[in-house]
Amino acid sequence: MAEPLHDSSPTASTAGERTGGPDRADLVRRFEPVIRFTAGELFFPMPVEAYVGHSALWERTPGVRRPVRVVDHGELDLETLCRAARSRTESALELRYVPRPLNRGESKQWRRDPNRVRFRSTSRFAAVGLLGRVLDSLFRLSLVLRGAVPGGLTAALHREYSKSPAASKFPYYAHVSDHAGYVVIQYWFFYAMNDWRSTFGGVNDHEADWEQVSVFLVPDPPAGDTATAHSADGHRVAWVAFSSHDEVGDDLRRRADDPDIEWVDGLHPVVYAGAGSHSGAYLPGEYLVRVEPPALRPVLHGLARFRGFIFPWTRDRPRMGLGIPFIDYKRGDGVRIGPDADHPWTPVIIDDRDPWVSQFQGLWGLDTTDPFGGERAPAGPRYERNGTIRPCWADPVGWAGLDKVPATPERLAEAAAARDFELGREIDRLTTEIDASEGRLQALAVGAAALPATVAEGRRGGIGATARVREQERAAEALRSQRRAAVIEREHLARQLQDPPVTPPHAHLRHRTLPDVSPARPPGLLLRFWTEISLSVLLALLGLAMLFDYSSLWSATITAILIVTTVEAVLRRQLPIFILSLAVLTTIVVLVIILFTNLRVGVGILAVLAALVILVANIRANVGRR
Repeated sequence: MAEPLHDSSPTASTAGERTGGPDRADLVRRFEPVIRFTAGELFFPMPVEAYVGHSALWERTPGVRRPVRVVDHGELDLETLCRAARSRTESALELRYVPRPLNRGESKQWRRDPNRVRFRSTSRFAAVGLLGRVLDSLFRLSLVLRGAVPGGLTAALHREYSKSPAASKFPYYAHVSDHAGYVVIQYWFFYAMNDWRSTFGGVNDHEADWEQVSVFLVPDPPAGDTATAHSADGHRVAWVAFSSHDEVGDDLRRRADDPDIEWVDGLHPVVYAGAGSHSGAYLPGEYLVRVEPPALRPVLHGLARFRGFIFPWTRDRPRMGLGIPFIDYKRGDGVRIGPDADHPWTPVIIDDRDPWVSQFQGLWGLDTTDPFGGERAPAGPRYERNGTIRPCWADPVGWAGLDKVPATPERLAEAAAARDFELGREIDRLTTEIDASEGRLQALAVGAAALPATVAEGRRGGIGATARVREQERAAEALRSQRRAAVIEREHLARQLQDPPVTPPHAHLRHRTLPDVSPARPPGLLLRFWTEISLSVLLALLGLAMLFDYSSLWSATITAILIVTTVEAVLRRQLPIFILSLAVLTTIVVLVIILFTNLRVGVGILAVLAALVILVANIRANVGRR
């Protein structure tokens, strides 16, 4: 059983006895990560018993509108928490660290605390277009209608957390398991608050936060083989995976030799934690997160494709203006925890035998009942909010997309042999079917040749013999195509086993997340100021036009948008591109209007334009052949 992180906390050897031997505890310490936070971070990993001991326990009963406090602040511990969870299986439980949020005056006093490290933000609006700012305003308004963490909660939590002994203890909770040839170490970190929205202008706030780093180990090669990097105690790091916002499966993990990963002493992966969000990144920097509301996602993707079709020069540019813009600050210029860092870790090894891990399925923090889930507190490391077991806990290998990647050369050889056997059987089966199909084809062809042409072609009714011959030809060719594919795969499989190819470390990634907001090249002061006020300017222009009886709503809207976008193009130094794009768009609109009002003229203009395009293409092709 995991012990509280005081003087009685288990030593590495004691913890190792719980997981099948002292080597497991040694491995946990040997490969523990280093977390580098952003300057201005308020919350760091803390002991769960310290959080629970300061919290109250609340209960939500189905059919009852308001939650009821079950255990008051100062009366709760892990044992009491588990006892309450066992006796209240039909209701939803949640922990609350503080009795109430701070009011406005208290929050103002908290913000003036001279001991707080000040955070320097980047203008997120400068990285996106006007549409993104409109969507952001709608998103902010939605917080009024849906469940959201109340203002002042971050201040209340930080005030209590920062003055408690828990603020100077930095534990991780290691879960060690064996899956498909991998030894998986999951390092779980518990934070009292995710204050990404309220402190750093991000997507959401929620009380409490669970994040993790997974290290996937494989056996080291036998003695005498070539030495490998990132290895110790007979194990080698094959893959690492950091919990992140949107990445799933293959995109979560990185190979140990990935140049994006920074290592301390070759054994400890460095994690750059997001400010307030605590999500992990492999490279330091600032990441632009574009949140797309599910209802608007098809529209936004359609607009992106339309822009790329109408303005081909924008296809390789980021989708400026689409989605709601947020910056995830992962600078790594603040507190560092781990080996050779500012503070060491206190390790605690957990598994399903720990009552607080397996029995408490409630939420670690305030449940705002937000239907989108972003403002709700999380469940523990083992559970999702709905009480089901987290995939990363039950099947970490499948969660990281490694269920299809053999862990060892022996497993690779076994998988290759099994596939070779399957391909051999498939080739034999297809060969037999092809022989039979060709026999049927020859019989049909002989029969069709014996018939008069009008009968064979089916011109006197019914399905002609010639049509049956063609159908059988297609069936035989489909079988031959399948056999060719199987033969080619078998040949490549044998070649790969003899001479394994060297694959690049990013080959498995569909999307490689990189920093895309450079603090070294911040936008100009005028652009930052303009992007903050542009939406207000747009609405003000539209309102003034309506007040002074402008001609129509449509013309007023178009005029206001043109004014705002022209100013922004000047500040972004993109005026020529803006004028070209505006000219193309105007031409398209005019053509559409002409097509609907005067079809003959519209078709004539389109024909002339098509002729010019074809002429230019043919001349370029002719010149290129010379």
